Amino acid sequence: MAAARLCVIFAIGIALIASQEAEFKWPRWEERTLDCTSKKAGDQCILIAPKAKVNRDPAKYKCRSEPMPQNDWNVLAKNSTTRLSCPIGCEPDADLSVIQKKPYNNTLCQKYFTYGKYRDEKEGEWYLWITEPCRANLTTHCRFNDVPLSGAIQN
Repeated sequence: MAAARLCVIFAIGIALIASQEAEFKWPRWEERTLDCTSKKAGDQCILIAPKAKVNRDPAKYKCRSEPMPQNDWNVLAKNSTTRLSCPIGCEPDADLSVIQKKPYNNTLCQKYFTYGKYRDEKEGEWYLWITEPCRANLTTHCRFNDVPLSGAIQN
């Protein structure tokens, strides 16, 4: 019981110290979806960022075809020579959450093998990628540390 109280007091102390820092911000998450299955997408994918704090014009986020990295362990993509990589408009220092696919039961789509994410260090941009035989919509969330402590308390 004493250990539990000590942990609570310690956590409160850390929160108070963090709240005194001018730079402390709470995380906020924004959804990003690559629509790769609708008729509007054609043979491309369309970026959908419905609640983006900064407006993301899908016309500025064009996908590119690039060589598919070939690995001995990736038998699913052994016949894929290219992949479609799409920028998603997350800030350079943002973290990404887990990628979800729809339809979720598409056995031709396997994370890390036929779809995934990577950060282009030169561009400072996050990309979601997809390759044949996978055809799906991919959703992730960008984490931004930009909610001031006072804003988090009011919300």
